Amino acid sequence: MKITEMHLDDFGIYHGVSWNPPEHGLIVMHGRNESGKTTLMKYVRSMFFGYLRGDWKGYFGSMGIRREDGKEYRIVRNEKEYFLSDGSQKVQDEPADLWWHGLDRQTYDKIFAMGLEDLQGFKILSNEAVRSHFFSIEGGVSMGMARSEVTKHMGNLLVASPQGKKPINSLLNEQKDFDRRINGMAYDEDEFASLQETEQTTHEIENRIRLDIEESKQQIERISMPIAAWDVYKRGQDALQHMQALADVSQFPADGAQKWAELEQNIKAIDDQVRKLKATSRKGPAFQKSWNRWLACGPQLDEMYHHVGEWKQGLAELSDHEDKEMDWEFEGTKQADLLKTWTDGKDIPTAVNWTQGISAAAALDHSRQDLEKWKADKPKNVSSQDGEDGAAEKTKDEWEVIGTAVATIQNVVMERQKIQEQLEWLKTEPASSSKAFTFVGVAFLVLAALCVAAVYMGHFDSTVGLGGAAACVVISVISLVRQSTGADRIPRKIAEIEGRLASVNGKIGDLAKEAEITLSTDESNERWLQELDAVRKQYLDWQTRETKNAWQKEQKVMYDAIYEKWQADGNTCKKQLLACESAWDGWRQKSSFSKLDTTDVAKAKEAWDTWHDVTTAASDWKRRKMELKGAISRWSDTAEQIFREVGVKQTVSPDAVEAIYKQWQDIRVQAEVAKEQDRQQKERESQIVSLGEERQQRIQQQQELLKATGAQSEGEFRSKVLRFRQFHQYKEVYDQTEAHIRLIAKTPKNLSELRHELKIHTLKTWTDERDYYQKKIADAEKKLAEVAEKRGSIIERLSQMAKTDEYGKLLQAKQNRKAELDRAVDDWLTNMYTQYMLEQAQEYYERVRQPVVIRQAGEYLNLMTQGRYTLQASLDGKQLFAVDGSQRRVPEKQWSSGLGDQIYLAIRISLAMAFSKQIEPMPLILDDILVRFDEQRQKEAIQFLASLGKKEQIFLFTCSDATLKLAEEVQKQLAGETDTIHLFEIEKGTIKELANRL
Repeated sequence: MKITEMHLDDFGIYHGVSWNPPEHGLIVMHGRNESGKTTLMKYVRSMFFGYLRGDWKGYFGSMGIRREDGKEYRIVRNEKEYFLSDGSQKVQDEPADLWWHGLDRQTYDKIFAMGLEDLQGFKILSNEAVRSHFFSIEGGVSMGMARSEVTKHMGNLLVASPQGKKPINSLLNEQKDFDRRINGMAYDEDEFASLQETEQTTHEIENRIRLDIEESKQQIERISMPIAAWDVYKRGQDALQHMQALADVSQFPADGAQKWAELEQNIKAIDDQVRKLKATSRKGPAFQKSWNRWLACGPQLDEMYHHVGEWKQGLAELSDHEDKEMDWEFEGTKQADLLKTWTDGKDIPTAVNWTQGISAAAALDHSRQDLEKWKADKPKNVSSQDGEDGAAEKTKDEWEVIGTAVATIQNVVMERQKIQEQLEWLKTEPASSSKAFTFVGVAFLVLAALCVAAVYMGHFDSTVGLGGAAACVVISVISLVRQSTGADRIPRKIAEIEGRLASVNGKIGDLAKEAEITLSTDESNERWLQELDAVRKQYLDWQTRETKNAWQKEQKVMYDAIYEKWQADGNTCKKQLLACESAWDGWRQKSSFSKLDTTDVAKAKEAWDTWHDVTTAASDWKRRKMELKGAISRWSDTAEQIFREVGVKQTVSPDAVEAIYKQWQDIRVQAEVAKEQDRQQKERESQIVSLGEERQQRIQQQQELLKATGAQSEGEFRSKVLRFRQFHQYKEVYDQTEAHIRLIAKTPKNLSELRHELKIHTLKTWTDERDYYQKKIADAEKKLAEVAEKRGSIIERLSQMAKTDEYGKLLQAKQNRKAELDRAVDDWLTNMYTQYMLEQAQEYYERVRQPVVIRQAGEYLNLMTQGRYTLQASLDGKQLFAVDGSQRRVPEKQWSSGLGDQIYLAIRISLAMAFSKQIEPMPLILDDILVRFDEQRQKEAIQFLASLGKKEQIFLFTCSDATLKLAEEVQKQLAGETDTIHLFEIEKGTIKELANRL
């Protein structure tokens, strides 16, 4: 994304200013203090991300931009009014939300905008917002957003406030309410109240004991710091005392001992070299003249030796095949006799298509087997041919009418049985009237009065109490009315039921005619049910006969179809058999095996293959035998000639050639070694002279070192060196102990307190105090166990004393809600672990991704320093090294301020470029970042930024005339290139381009 237009209608010091910045290159914006540089940078940020809260009044402006895809947009912000336009439509969405994955102003400033104070280098990745946007976008998964969602979900479940309304907070409050209601149940027993009070007291005692334990643990943690530091502190104090004793050599030259040791080592090394050179020297040349004859025949010997293996192999092959020739002849004759029994005495064919023969034989055997199988598969008729004669059967519709009537009769019979039972009960009930309804009415009136009294006394809720009283009054009135009207109830009820019984009997008689049942209605209910079961059985028998007849008809149809298919399959098998017999006879005539049967095909093929292999091998060996004999003859003649030339009298053979070749190898090596020895002898003589001169120089340097250190002799110098080394050893121990103590203390405040404690106390004081608190914790834990045991027995006793099941219901309800609370807490813990795992995954991805940024930064540093330095990171990514031309790694503590700023600038730009690949390239804004660079480094940095500006849009704001002058010089050097360096002057709210002043 590039800025193409800037319109500052009314923006701070700028009024009615329009400017079209170059889309590529390094844009140097020079201006004095109070000229408007900061306001212009604020304008760019405001156009991208909007005005800060409360800082919008009086600011009017717009900006034109061109994105990577070539589309142009205009951002307009007039105080609170904002819109984004592409020329055809306007939207209210922010550019960061549309294009830049939610990039905010702070992260933009950390990545694309940097000032001198922002050159933090590698530590910029410690910023959580930068890490979340950069690494999450790079990985394709917004880990930072995922962690935010998980945290939000955790907040939806629980908030750290006693007034929280989230699910877990509500469930916890419910648990407290259950406890209050259970504890508030009123019982008259003094023992129950006393036990409740005792049980509550155990909780208070347990809380106090736990507080005591926690305080004791904190005291132990406080004491553990000086205990852990005591040995280290004592070791450091001992080292300090020794340092004070050796203070007289503390100013000894730091490299004096090293120089003396190096000089001694150099002199000793020179003496050793001279001694070795003299020991290895020899008199006279090492090369012998008799070796020249072997050297002349060397190429012929090498060539001859290359054929020794072939020579031996040829002789062995001739020997091996003497017996094989006879075996081949015997085997060929044997297999030929066997094959002629199938060819009827004719010659054996040299080429046979055995694949076709085996296929034809197999097809013929298969066809014969198919025919036999077809004959055995003749279908049998399993259906019955006998018809069943009998009485006329009822139709399906007739049975449906009967079934409906039977079902209705059964329901009516059951109804009649209930009516008869009611009638018998009424007839047996005594005729005298009962006063039960009167008693019930009076009882409910009393109960209503009690409910009203309880409401006024405050024991019951008014709604529940008054509602119960009203219900009791209604029941009482109904009971009294019922008592007054029930004197002649039974006779009237008997007459009513007898009428219903007569009606039911008439209905049963009508239905019996439909079901063709001749049973009288006066019969018992059990007799009627038996008759209905008999009708159902007749229906099931009819249904079975109908199913059997349908199955027999289906079987007959199936048999006819199967038999017809069987006959068709037989015709196919016979045709196939004739075709296979014709193919088999044709192959036998073509291959001359006219007497061969299908069962002997495999045996015949095996015999023919053996005969063919034997005859072919015998023919090939005859040709090979002639070639081998010719080659062996040539090799023998050549070897005999070489033997004569080198003066060897020996019978020619492969072994003899190997022996002569081995002797030649020894002579060749000796000759080469002798030549090298003669050359080295001359070099050793010149080295001895050079080493003598170097030894005198080292002795002179030793004398100068003795004089510089004030030592009168070598022994005195060595004594000072030894004391100086002891001083530094004790100093290193002291520094290590101080660092260790600082690590133990962790903070400066703790460090000062720890030093004070170490000075005024001893180790025994702290160990005694630690033992005291440990014993106190043990005693407290025993008390906790006793309190828990006591509370358990009290709770058990309280459960036994509960008079009603309300207490149990409350406990059950509490347990049910407790299960729901546990599930919500499990969800909250799951989210907490998910948040932790996402954090670990993000940290792992950062460790993998950081080397890419560092590698790119190393390339930028190499360009910025003209190839003098590059950059490396440690394996864990926590330490940086500058690597010079000799591959020496310089740690961060040894960087100069100028080199450090160059490295940090390279890292920041590398991070910005890497970030641009994930969202979109954005303009870089640099605010006076070169003021600490010397002139050469500024020039190199400007050249680097100009090179980077060929693709990017870079704004460099500066108030330094020197930086402007160097930019003009680089612009002149790069004359002829386009979009490299552009110079502009900002003065009192105006922007104008500078001409070349050089």
